[in-house]
Amino acid sequence: MMLLNIILRLDRSKYEVAVASYAQGELLGDLPDYVRVYKVPGNFTMLDRISYHLGRHPITTALKDIQKDFRADMWYLNTIVLPQAASTAVSLNIPFVVHFHEMPLSYVYVNEEEFDLIIRKAHHIIGCSEATCLGIRQAGAGSVSLVYSFIEDKMRSKDDVDVAAIRAQFGIAPGQFAWIMSGVPSERKGFDFFPEIAGLLDDENTHLIWVGGGGARDGYISWVENRISSLRSRTRIHLAGRQKEKYDQYLHAADGFILTSRQDPFPLVMIEAAALGKPIVSFPSGGVSELMIEGMGSVTEDISPKQMALEMKKIMNGEIVCDPAVSRQRMAEYDISKGMEAWNRVMDQVAW
Repeated sequence: MMLLNIILRLDRSKYEVAVASYAQGELLGDLPDYVRVYKVPGNFTMLDRISYHLGRHPITTALKDIQKDFRADMWYLNTIVLPQAASTAVSLNIPFVVHFHEMPLSYVYVNEEEFDLIIRKAHHIIGCSEATCLGIRQAGAGSVSLVYSFIEDKMRSKDDVDVAAIRAQFGIAPGQFAWIMSGVPSERKGFDFFPEIAGLLDDENTHLIWVGGGGARDGYISWVENRISSLRSRTRIHLAGRQKEKYDQYLHAADGFILTSRQDPFPLVMIEAAALGKPIVSFPSGGVSELMIEGMGSVTEDISPKQMALEMKKIMNGEIVCDPAVSRQRMAEYDISKGMEAWNRVMDQVAW
C-alpha cells in the first residue's frame, strides 16, 4: 500500500514509472493507466523450468526484456525479497535504490550473494525505521536514509451495525475487552504467543482476535491452531482470517491493539490502530519503540508474553491511562504528506 501511495503522488514532470510485478497482487488493480505494468514469472511454467536448466534464468530474462523495452534510468526495489533483481541491475550497470521494509530475521529469505550485492552495490538504501536502518548499517551498508512508513488517513468511520455484528459473532459481551492483532500468522509475527498470552490472562471478560491469513498452510500454523483449540483458558481466542472489505470495522470492534511480533520494522497496522485511538501493547520488536509515547499504551522490556499480559491487565484496570487524543496527534506525524516530503527529499538527492 505504501508503494501505491508513493506512485500516485510522484511528480510526473520528474518521473515516468513502470512496475515489474512478481505476482498478481491487489496493488496492480489500483494503479493508474499511465503506469506501465510488466509481469515477472513468480511461478515457473514448464517452459520456464526448461529454460532454467538450459542456463537461462526466467526471472533474469524477464527483467532484461523489461529494461530493454522501458529503458529505465534507475530501478527502485521496494523490498529485498525480489529474486535476481539486484544481480540483474548490476549486470546491466543500472543504478538501483532499495527500500528496506525488513529487519534481520527476514534476511534469511535472501541468498547470501544477492544480499551482499544489495548491501555493497545499491546506489542508495532507504530504511522504514531507525531499527531497520541499524540492521542495514550493521550489515555493512554505507549510504542509508531514514523514511518512516506512512499511511493515508482514510480509515472508514465506525459502522455501529458492523461492529455489533463482529462482537456478537465472537460472543464479546458489553463491558468485555477485546484485543486485536493483525498480520499473516507466522513465527515472525508471533502467532505462537497468542495461546500463551491467553493462558496468562485467563479472564472470561477478555478476548483475543487475530485478523489475517492468506499464507501457506504449514506445520507451524497447525501446531499453533491445535494449541488454541486445546487451550484451557477463560480468555477466548478468535481467528478471524483474512479481512479486506470490513478490516476497518474489525479494528473499530476491538478495544485495544497488541503487537506480538518478534521483529517488525514499522508496522502500518500499528499506525492504523493508533489513528483510531486504540491503546497499544507491544513487544520491543523494532520501530514500535520509536513511535510509542506516554499516553498511547505500553512497550514491554523484553519479548515476553508474561510481561505483555501484565501490561494488558494494567490498561484494562486503568493502572495505565491511555488517551486517544495523544495517539491521534502522534499519528499526524506519519501522515502521507509528511511521508512524501521525506521520500522526495531523499530521492531528489539520489536521482538528480
